Amino acid sequence: MASKIFYALAFTCFLFLSSLSHTAWTHPNVQNESPFEFIRHLQGSKKGDKVEGVDQLKKFFHHFGYLTHGGLNNDEVDDDYFDETIERALKTYQINFNLKPTGVLDAETVSLMMKPRCGVPDIVDGKTRMKSVGSYNIDYALFPGSPKWPETTKVLNWGYRPGTRKDVLNPLAKYCFKPWGDHLPFIFKFVEQNLRIADITIGFLKNGQGGMDGGKEAFAYPPTDGRVFFNADLNWSFGAAPGAYDFLTVGLHELGHALGLAHSSIKGAVMWPYTGMNETRVLQDDDVHGIQALYGVH
Repeated sequence: MASKIFYALAFTCFLFLSSLSHTAWTHPNVQNESPFEFIRHLQGSKKGDKVEGVDQLKKFFHHFGYLTHGGLNNDEVDDDYFDETIERALKTYQINFNLKPTGVLDAETVSLMMKPRCGVPDIVDGKTRMKSVGSYNIDYALFPGSPKWPETTKVLNWGYRPGTRKDVLNPLAKYCFKPWGDHLPFIFKFVEQNLRIADITIGFLKNGQGGMDGGKEAFAYPPTDGRVFFNADLNWSFGAAPGAYDFLTVGLHELGHALGLAHSSIKGAVMWPYTGMNETRVLQDDDVHGIQALYGVH
């Protein structure tokens, strides 16, 4: 019965999102070409190959936690040799995203890797709870050490950083904070004037600012940091809209990070790190189970 009610509520939320659907703000000069276009030219590459662009592949894997540069000199980081270290990183990526772990950059793997995504690494400090390590009967993941907001928390304040669009206030409160709040032991409260008391802060960064780049839709920091940043150079919408990313789906995902959830291997889950244009998602069982693992059942 509870499961039926949950899915009914999820469907109702989806209908609301559909009714909101419109492009909120666009950038005429935004190009739809993938920021990871270099990966397209690596399709078919495997261990032993030397192909232009493998150096960028190493940086991709390094950023998202699949490859550490420890023990590698600068020449090894910057060269285009596809060695066993790259093969191992690629296989881990494929396992995490439910792809056949061939260690080869096949068409399905390349197609996924080229998509813009959340900028939070899949593997933090060499640890992961995605499918490559840990239990296989759960797919939600927590950050190393399972950071969360203190058990004594009754109210979690949130606010905007200077320069943030104010027209995102009501949609964020209703479609991002409220769904998570329904499963938490504390409430969210918006603070407008005194940002210093805000536990979670929402802001925008342009590409090249503060770690933001064209391959990242947004990123956030785990508790108790609370910073959430969206890419100011992308086309955003409230709900599904062609040529734009749903601000509410990405916001729901990033707020999950701010509450302590890492990336999930469930493609339909909010905490799956890829959100395409014209795509919306609502909380799934996997997301709820993850937040309950941190804060208990409420």
